[in-house]
Parts: sequence; structure tokens; C-alpha cells
Amino acid sequence: MDAPTSVFVSYSPSMNISTSLSHGYTGISIANGSILAHGSILAAVAQRSRQFFEFLDALTPGEITLLESHERLLDDPTFLIHRNCDSPIDFGKPLAIWKCSLLNDTMENFLKNWTFHNDERYGRLLFPVFLLIACKSSEPTETAADDDQRELKSKVTIDIKVGKKVNDILLELAKQSINDRPAKGSAIEMFSTPFGNPFFADTITRGIIGNLLGTNNCLMLIDATVLPGCEGGPVYLIGERARKTLCGMAIASFCRCRGERVDYTLAVNLLPSLNEILQTRVTRNKSFCLTPIVLPFTRPTANRNETIVNESSSPFHRLGTLEQSVAIVSCGLNWGTGILLDQETGTFITCAHVVARAPECKIELASYVASRNARPAWTAPAKLIYKTPDNRPYDVAVLRADFNCKQTSMKPIKLADSPAVNGEPVLSIGFPFCSTGRATISNGIISKTSKYMLQTNCCAQSGVSGGPIVRPFSLEMLGMIVCNTVSTNDSTLYTRLCMAIPSSTLKGPLNDYLRTADPNTLKNLTRYDHDIEANWNLRRPFIRSNI
Repeated sequence: MDAPTSVFVSYSPSMNISTSLSHGYTGISIANGSILAHGSILAAVAQRSRQFFEFLDALTPGEITLLESHERLLDDPTFLIHRNCDSPIDFGKPLAIWKCSLLNDTMENFLKNWTFHNDERYGRLLFPVFLLIACKSSEPTETAADDDQRELKSKVTIDIKVGKKVNDILLELAKQSINDRPAKGSAIEMFSTPFGNPFFADTITRGIIGNLLGTNNCLMLIDATVLPGCEGGPVYLIGERARKTLCGMAIASFCRCRGERVDYTLAVNLLPSLNEILQTRVTRNKSFCLTPIVLPFTRPTANRNETIVNESSSPFHRLGTLEQSVAIVSCGLNWGTGILLDQETGTFITCAHVVARAPECKIELASYVASRNARPAWTAPAKLIYKTPDNRPYDVAVLRADFNCKQTSMKPIKLADSPAVNGEPVLSIGFPFCSTGRATISNGIISKTSKYMLQTNCCAQSGVSGGPIVRPFSLEMLGMIVCNTVSTNDSTLYTRLCMAIPSSTLKGPLNDYLRTADPNTLKNLTRYDHDIEANWNLRRPFIRSNI
């Protein structure tokens, strides 16, 4: 089987190549010239045809449906497949369609507050849907006889052959995906077609896996920059000696969580998704089924919500240690990230705005380190020791856990001795999207430094406030994330330009407090300097900006 590659795929109900190539999506070329595509490519058909919309809506999660008997729903559909600039355009027909039950469960549970694409109705409908397209030359050539009985027998024979073909293709793809397992922190590379325009075909983007989420870890959060039209693009793990292994497919390039734009790309983790579909039946009009095939190289989990992350395969092999230094901080409806500074006293720091409603609302800490289910490893109430006044630099709060952190796997973070340098690589970690579950990471660089502020291009969604910016290999903390940039009218939040307080600013007052246990020493965290305020208000008096 040839290595899976990226292709450009467009839907053509009219066979007009010039118009059909004007917009499309990315697909993955797999066995025998077949194409694995995401359901996004069917959005235009679902919008145009109420009958096809109802067909998609009625798909049973976890079952493959052969499409030969449903061609009328697609207006005799033809897909145009553009492999590269030098190859002729291939024509393909839809062979099979299915709705991934793992993604469907994840969407209904974990992604309740998420919206996809510009049209929520079709975005959520197509999010767990996949399509297998066969080039015409690779389709079965059998035809039914005129006699009704012979025709029926022929159709059953064709169904069996097509079903076996689909099964074999997906099984071979699953076997390739077993070579390396995706893990948090794994380096990845994507090939895709931004904006669905073939001019941009095979555009490369790189990043890391920030987290694995959902039922059986079926969903990957990737911090690579991806644009609309990239849905269906292959995601490769980058291993030793630059070896690439297909591990996933991009399924959402643009989405929002509780109204906030998400800068992570959502990708399906192919191995659990393929394993799940290969263990179910293939249907044609709900009447045909194949013998289930269980992949011998996969192990089903006892709990469908179990989270298993193999950190040993991560290039950042100490990420487990970094996770042990952060906890979720909840205060009323707010939550953010807390950093353990001292294990002996249970001292944490976070942002003041995270605990703005204290002491009226209780503060609680929670850790999900090494958690294999939806329950925290531990929770504990926390006492507010100090927080800087509202709207004053620096936005810092110091907490003390009513809990013996020495009895947990928590480890204090080390503040960096040397300052951050422009352009140096960094990692961020925190708890975006929800106030439960394991921490999510992002990589980036220090994009600008000053005495009073660090700027980075890590993904910093809501919930990451109070999280650390660290050096990737030493895990020394360079700063604490406070905020993102926001447009003047508050209409747009730019999650790829975040501001952090330098560790050098925090170090003196925090060390004084840890040495003396005197909260008054923390008053030095509140600064009234005009230059500091100008920095943190993102302005200078002589320029009016758009943020």
C-alpha cells in the first residue's frame, strides 16, 4: 500500500471542471487510488437537498453505508481529484459513508458549547461524518441481469464485493496508523489545501498535539495554524529521523467555544476511529452486514471515557513533570490555571481576575494529573493570601491550598534564572475550554520582550490565565500568562498574541513571602509606575491603535 498523501477534492454535480475546481476540500489518497474525505465536502449537497440532509441526519453512528443504492440523493455525484500539478484530474464516485460514533459521542458530551464553521446546523451534522471515494477505474464493473431474481443476486454479490473492498481499504489504513501512537506534545505535520483553492494545494504546516480528548482519545487538539478548506487533510506524526506516520485527519479548522474563537485545529485520531468502524457492520438499506473484524493490535478500553496518553513517545518527554506543576483554579463561575510554587506550604499563583469574586465565592483547586477518567486526582479548598487591585498591574493572586501537596504527585515549578530572549521557543500549559480534564499545551516563541511584559504566539484560550510560559527542555518558568489582545470594540479576541508577566518581576516578592510567610511582602506585586501601566494597557500616548 502506498503511503497516504494529500489531494484536492471538489464536488461536481454538473461535471463542469472549470467551476468545480474553484472550491473544494482536502482528502487523503489511500489504497488503490481511493480517497478518504471528511463530511465537510458534502455541506453544499446537504444545503441544497432536504432529502440528502435527512439521509445524513439518519445515519446510524458506527455503521458503514454503501452508497451505490443512494446515488439519486447525490444527483449522480462525481468528485474531481487533483493529486498534483503534473497529474491529470481523476474522477471519483462515493463508495461508502459513515458517522463515527466516537466523534458523535464526543460532540454531544465534551463539545456541547462548540460551534463549527459558519453554519451551526451543517457543521455539527457533518463533524463526525466520513466519506470513502473510489476512482472510476477502481470501481466494481459487475452489472445486474434483466431478470429480477438474477438482478437481486447480482446486487448482493456486488454489495459483498464492495463491502469487502471498503473493509480491506480501511484495514490497511489502520495498520499503517498503528506504527506510532499520537501523544500529548508529539510533533506533527499537515498537508492541506487552504481556502479550498487548488492553487494552495499541499501547503505544509507544523505544530504539536496539545491534548487528546473525547471518547477513546478520538479527538486531537493541534496548535498548527490551519485555514478553512483544510478539513480532510492528513496529519502525520514526526518521529525519529524525520519519519512520518499518518495518525489523523483535520476535521475542523474554524470553531468557537462559548463564542470564543478556538485557535487549535481539531483532528480525528484515526486509529481508534478506524478500529471502531471495522468492528461494526456494513449496511445497504439496513439489510446487509459483513462479519465484524477486530484489529489484533488494538486494546479496547474498559471505560469509553478513559484517557490514555503515552508520554514516552513525546519529543518533550518531561511534559508529565510540567503537568504536575499546574492545577485548575475555580472561583464561582470563573476558572483558570494555578502554578505550584512551593510544595511544603501548598502555595500557588494565578491571575487576580481568575479569583475576582473571592472571598464571596470559594476558591477550589483540582488536579487531573494521570487521571484515567473524568474524576480529578484530588481537589482542595484554597485560601486567598493576596491579589493585586482591579485594573492595576500586575494581575496576580497568591493562594494557599488547604491540603498537603506532599501527599500528591504535584511538583513545584522552578522560576527561570535568566530572562527570556526574543525568538526563543517556549511551551504554555493551562486548562482551556472546560474546568475539568487534563491540561492542554501549546508551543510557540517569545515574540517580544520588555522589562514588564512578555509576548508569545502560543495558543492561549480562556481558562489558560495564570498558566506558565516555560522553556521546553528545562521547564523553567519564564512568565505567567495574563491575557490576549482584544479589538477596540471587544468584537475579536486574538488568541495567538498573549501577554505574560515576566518571572523576573514575580520572583523577588514571591521568594520574600515564601521565606517570611508575611503577606505584606506581596504588596510589591502591585505597581503604580506610569510606564508599567502604559505597557499593560497596550498603548503609548502618541499612537492610537486598534487594540
